[in-house]
Amino acid sequence: MNTATALLDDAGFDIVHPFDAHGVAHELGLAMLADPARRCGLLVGNTRALWPRIVERFRARPTPHPFEEYVEETCAKIEDARCWFAHRRYDGGAFLPFQRIAVASGLGTLAPTQLVIHPEYGPWFALRAIVLVAGEPTTRRLPIACTCGTACMDALSRAQAASGPDAWRAWLAVRDSCTIGRNFRYSDDQIVYHYTKDRSRLR
Repeated sequence: MNTATALLDDAGFDIVHPFDAHGVAHELGLAMLADPARRCGLLVGNTRALWPRIVERFRARPTPHPFEEYVEETCAKIEDARCWFAHRRYDGGAFLPFQRIAVASGLGTLAPTQLVIHPEYGPWFALRAIVLVAGEPTTRRLPIACTCGTACMDALSRAQAASGPDAWRAWLAVRDSCTIGRNFRYSDDQIVYHYTKDRSRLR
C-alpha cells in the first residue's frame, strides 16, 4: 500500500484515502471490490493541485481526455493492483457509485445536494479511481463535514430549473454555496473545463 500511495502522491493525486475494500463491498453490495488477494482499497482523487500538471501535459501532447488518460496511465504503473475508474462503465454500462463509496469509506459526507463534502476541501475535489492492493486493510474516517443550511438547497432548486447553454453556471452555484473549502475553489479555467469540456482552457 505504501508504494502505491507514494506513486500516486508523486503523480499529483493529493487524495489517496485508504479503506477496507471488503467491508465497503459488503456494505454497498459491490462484488467487484471484494478481491480476496487485494483487500486494501485506495480511493484516489485530486484537488485543484493537479490542474497545472494536466495543463503542462496537454500542451506537450494534446488529447481528447487528459484527466482520464492521466489517471489510467498512473494507475497502470502500480504493480499487482486492480483498478476501477470513475469515468468508465462496468456491469452492463453502469458507473461505479463513487459518491456512495466515498461516504462508506469515510472520506466525506453526502450533502443534501448529493455532493460529497470533504472536511477540508469541501466540494472542491474530484474522485478518479479505486486501487485495490494486497495488504491488511485500514480505514481512515474523516470528521463529518457537511454543515449545510438552506443556501445549498436553494441553489439546487435554481439549478434544476435552469436550461440553455449557461445552465452549468447554476450548477456551479450549488458548489459555490458550500461554506467549506472555499480556499480550494478551482481556478476559472479549471471550472470552465470541467463544466463545459472546453479544451481551449488547457492551452
